[in-house]
Amino acid sequence: RQLEADGIPHLFIYPRCPQINTFIERYNRTIQEECLDYHLDELIDLKQGNRLLADWNIYYNTKRRHHSLGLKSPIDYLIEQGGMSHKSLTYTRPRNMRVILIK
Repeated sequence: RQLEADGIPHLFIYPRCPQINTFIERYNRTIQEECLDYHLDELIDLKQGNRLLADWNIYYNTKRRHHSLGLKSPIDYLIEQGGMSHKSLTYTRPRNMRVILIK
């Protein structure tokens, strides 16, 4: 319901068909094996869990070496290629945020 309220389409894949969504399924497995399995005690509440995943995503994209990138981190590979990602590394769209300008 929340996705619909925010105007975000929710697309379903067939049950038990992970090959339809291979990249996301592999990423989810990596998160499970390299992060969540080792930090179950830190998943006490939503705030801690979100912080853990945010920290792990930063590690995954800036420090973790990837075989598919010649054992470079994604950020190192991107810099080496001299290119820019089509996605912003820092932009997120906060929900229900109000901006107050103070002079």
